Amino acid sequence: MSRRIFVHSTGAVCGFGEGRDTLLEGVFAGDSALRPLQRLRADTEVAAEVPADWADATGLARRALDECGRTDAMILATTKADLAGVVGEGSGHGSPALLAQRLGANAAVSCACASGLTAIALAARWIRTNKADRVTVVGVDVLNDFILDGFAGLLALDEHACRPYDRTREGLSLGDGAGAIVLGAEPSDIELAGWGESNDATHVTAPDREGKGLARAARFALERAGLQAGDVDYIHGHGTGTEFNDAMEGQALGLLYPGATPPFSSSKAQLGHTLGAAGVLESIIAIEALRRATAPPNVRLDETDLATNITLPRAPTPLARARVALKWSAGFGGINAALVFRAA
Repeated sequence: MSRRIFVHSTGAVCGFGEGRDTLLEGVFAGDSALRPLQRLRADTEVAAEVPADWADATGLARRALDECGRTDAMILATTKADLAGVVGEGSGHGSPALLAQRLGANAAVSCACASGLTAIALAARWIRTNKADRVTVVGVDVLNDFILDGFAGLLALDEHACRPYDRTREGLSLGDGAGAIVLGAEPSDIELAGWGESNDATHVTAPDREGKGLARAARFALERAGLQAGDVDYIHGHGTGTEFNDAMEGQALGLLYPGATPPFSSSKAQLGHTLGAAGVLESIIAIEALRRATAPPNVRLDETDLATNITLPRAPTPLARARVALKWSAGFGGINAALVFRAA
């Protein structure tokens, strides 16, 4: 019989501050960590920054790991790693492998904005195949002007605070972040029941407009968990606030749900897009939605242009049932990943 995989502990650092509880209280209260820029300069007014003396990828990751706890096996998820030596002073060179070595990780995953979920899926495979009994996944990215200018050059950066799923959305907002999660075979209250990945093979930066790749990743995850779309009680989306991403997610939901969807929300209007940390931090939020039996809100969502069958809570909303949560992410290069968490 295949080994089951459970969530044992988590840790977080984000624009709200340090600690898992700080993250969760901010998100479920409907607050936002997007504030006027302090250390950064870019074609936007806001980002979810951490204090300047925390703004180091190695140090930020260690803060999340200190709360979560380390295991013998560890996987790093990041998009840009440590760019300190490329932008400004420092010894970082944007190498995920080098950052993994500094942190003592056994592997590095860099799959664009799906890095966090892909790393968690890899950890699950290690446990399922008896390569490890417990695995820590840590996701981290720290912003700098180079990263913000890159997104601005793609015309993907909102000049103001982002508005995921709103018809007036104009782009994404960014944030610093680190998240950590320990998975293992020993039972706990939350099980990682399934995972799935796919690739659109469509465009370097743009998603498949029909959402087929993201829906495929979700189906793979549900099939591995032995579940169907109708068994899901809450979905944490990717929700960047860009025109094409949010529309693509709406199409993917339409492929999974001919009728009303479960409550569906994104936290990037609160945390900003934390890149390699996003999948881990947002998985922690999806897990907490099951524990609280509450869907977190879609902040700054006034009027949507997504299909009317998509349930988009504007405030924290009690879940009629809180047994299964689906978390999905999409990244540049057409990378899609999805996880299914189940209350055990």
